Amino acid sequence: MEKFIYIRATSGVSGDQDETSGSVMYPLSHFKGMVAGDAADATGDITDDDDRFTMFFEPMRLMAGSGSAASGTTDRVDNFVFDVTSGDFDFQKLYTEFVAKLNGEHQHGIVTIFDGVNPNDGLTGVTGLHSQSMNNVN
Repeated sequence: MEKFIYIRATSGVSGDQDETSGSVMYPLSHFKGMVAGDAADATGDITDDDDRFTMFFEPMRLMAGSGSAASGTTDRVDNFVFDVTSGDFDFQKLYTEFVAKLNGEHQHGIVTIFDGVNPNDGLTGVTGLHSQSMNNVN
């Protein structure tokens, strides 16, 4: 059975209805990687930021339109930028915890990165979802 990565930004169940703040889940096979820093820039540039990290995924959806997105061969990825505890944050510990959860400790095949309703269910030190981009094709 494939494992899944779960993200929920909203702090109340009543706001849990869309991809902006609601529950989002990706199969682990769509995970591309993560980096310390902020990739919220529209061009995908990663900027130094000691209290954020970014996760990248294969797109959940391909938007209709011209160019590569219409043919399903876009190189755009979905990305999620998370806030972490400010100060000297140890990203290696975060990455190690993530991999440990993938390899064992998880609930019903789901690894929670951040859950605004149940913040203790996520990774240690993750305090919120700063931004996300889900294959926005202009």
